[in-house]
Amino acid sequence: MKGWSWLFAVVLSSATATPAQNIVPADPCHGMPRDAPAARHFFTFDQFDRELRIAIGREDAVALAFLVRFPLRVNDVAGSISINDAAALKTHFQQVFTSEVRKQIMGEKLDNLGCNDQGLMYGPGTIWVSASERGYAITTVNRDATPPSGNPWNVAKINFICQTPTHRIVVDTLTGGLLRYRSWKRPRAVTDTPDLEIGKGDASFEGTGLCAYPVYLFKNGDAVYRVQGALGCYGDSDGPPKGATGRLEVTVASKPASESWCY
Repeated sequence: MKGWSWLFAVVLSSATATPAQNIVPADPCHGMPRDAPAARHFFTFDQFDRELRIAIGREDAVALAFLVRFPLRVNDVAGSISINDAAALKTHFQQVFTSEVRKQIMGEKLDNLGCNDQGLMYGPGTIWVSASERGYAITTVNRDATPPSGNPWNVAKINFICQTPTHRIVVDTLTGGLLRYRSWKRPRAVTDTPDLEIGKGDASFEGTGLCAYPVYLFKNGDAVYRVQGALGCYGDSDGPPKGATGRLEVTVASKPASESWCY
C-alpha cells in the first residue's frame, strides 16, 4: 500500500507540474494584456506562432483562415487588394502567402519580432499581427515588405486617385517609371483632356510600419503639389473626416498652402 501511495504521489506531482511548465508569458510586444478575455479564451502568442508556422509549412489554407482577421489587406508594389473571407483566401493562397512571404515567416525568431502600437511584425513588415478581444490574427500581408525595398515606382499602375470638392486627380506611373499628375476641374469629365498634367514627379514613404504612407511630389513653376496617397496614423483628436483616403496640399510661391482631403 505504501508503494502505491508513493506512486500516486509521483503521478499527481507530475500532473500538477506540467501545466506550470506550459504557462507562457505575454507576447514579446505585450500586445495582449494578461487580464484580457483573449488571454483566457484564445491561444497565447507562442501557441499562435506555432500554429502559424505549421500552417505555413504545410501551405494549409484552412488552418491559416483561423489565424487571419478578415478582410485581410494584401499589399505589393502594384497596389493593394482585400481578401474578404476564407473562400477567397483558399483560392488565392499562393498569391497571398507567396514563397518569399512563407520564407520570411519561417525564418523569423520570436525574440526578433518588431513591435509598435499597431501590432507585431514578422520580417521587415512581411506580415502584421494584432491582438484583440478575438485573440491574435494576421491583419496585413506585405508581399514586398513595407516600405518596399528597391525601386517600387517602375511598375506601370494607378498609384492614387483623389476627389476633392473642386477637382478630380490621378497620380499614375507610366511604363519606364515616369510618375505623372493629372487633374480635372469639376464638373469636367475625366474622359476629357485634363486641365493640368505634370510629369516627372517624385515619390517616397513617410512614417513607419503600418503607419507608412506614400507621398507624391510634383512641381509646376512656382506651384508644388503634394499628394498624400494614404491616411497613415492619426491621434483621436486630429483624425481625418469619415471617408477620407488621403490629402492634397498645394503651395504656390511663399503663400500659405491650400489643403484638401481626398475621397
